[in-house]
Amino acid sequence: MKILMLFILLVVNATGYAQNQALNQLVYEIRNPQTDAVHFRNALERIGEYLALNVLEELRTKETTLKTLTGSVATHDLLAETPVLITILRGGLPLNAGVQKVFPNAEVGFLAMARDEETLKAKVGYIAMPDLKDRCVILTDTMLATGGSICDAIEIVKQYEPKQIYVITANAAQPGIDRILRYDPSIKIFAAVIDPSLNNKGYIIPGLGDAGDRCYGKKHVTE
Repeated sequence: MKILMLFILLVVNATGYAQNQALNQLVYEIRNPQTDAVHFRNALERIGEYLALNVLEELRTKETTLKTLTGSVATHDLLAETPVLITILRGGLPLNAGVQKVFPNAEVGFLAMARDEETLKAKVGYIAMPDLKDRCVILTDTMLATGGSICDAIEIVKQYEPKQIYVITANAAQPGIDRILRYDPSIKIFAAVIDPSLNNKGYIIPGLGDAGDRCYGKKHVTE
């Protein structure tokens, strides 16, 4: 699925595909093997900010008026709800930091999930959640590959009875998107780039490599 975008993110069949020039530059940067950890994290943060601005357009607003210094009255539609942000450790942290710039007062939850490279299934090691009942949730993770980890995360989040779940990811694979939408078509996905396929190890092709390692260095011990 390819949904063209010019400076605003469109949502079609519950999936957003961002392909404006600003995001294109940032995607190039995170794909580039020569990008160091500092610039990789910074690019992810900026991607998170861009995509969060588009989620902002989805949220409920209320009309507010005020009297300006000229004595005239101005009317504005302001955000009427603050979403809860949930990120998956560790690769989701820089992306989530960008989302926080758009929603600085949002509460933040964390999930520690590690993918078993043999089974490609996620193991959950840590859950810390604010109150999610009847609230909008933005779930961030840098990579959406097979969709298994995100589906597991969504299942955990749903136990807390949110109103709506949005997924923000820098690099998504079409098979992973399809899996999430089969699981729950109401999920809205915002991605900086969508790649067509996965290899036999479940890595996104062409992808960008292991986001956690590129942000923070290679793992030597995972428990």
